[in-house]
Amino acid sequence: MIIWTLVALLMVVGVKYYTSLEMRKLERRLETVKTGLQQVKERLQNAQSRQADVQNQENDFEARQQVMKEIMQDLQFRMTASDDMEEKTVSDSMPPVGF
Repeated sequence: MIIWTLVALLMVVGVKYYTSLEMRKLERRLETVKTGLQQVKERLQNAQSRQADVQNQENDFEARQQVMKEIMQDLQFRMTASDDMEEKTVSDSMPPVGF
């Protein structure tokens, strides 16, 4: 009977030792995964930051492009209006055709 008790005790100690070894392995793997996850999070944050910077640059470029288009349209309108005024000025300086 004492032998079975000793065998059972040795089995319990063996299982406990094996469990502690496996637990240490699992903790090391968990730390490795945590480290990898942290690195991936940092890369994601960097990528999101770069994307936001590029988006801001794109928005600035589009705003400048829109302003340039408006300036060009305004200049074109003024040049057309200036040409019309010159034609009117020339026609106003001449005597009426019917007289």
